[in-house]
Amino acid sequence: MNASRVAPVLDGASPLRALRVAHGLSLGEAGKRAALDPAHLSRVERGLAGVSVDALVRLARVYGLADLAKLLAPYARDGRS
Repeated sequence: MNASRVAPVLDGASPLRALRVAHGLSLGEAGKRAALDPAHLSRVERGLAGVSVDALVRLARVYGLADLAKLLAPYARDGRS
């Protein structure tokens, strides 16, 4: 994934949604890979719900953000999520 794929998707969308769409993932597939309910992921993307650090680590991994996952991992419940 590169910036040119994300920029057009960001047009008014949340960054989490932009990442998901840039990776070509549906809510269902992203939720499955991150072990999150797709409806909850949708609410998170729309700013209507929060998400745990554990879930953020999993989402970072799904979206290929290894450095972010590494930074957040010590704060996850099991220290690595």
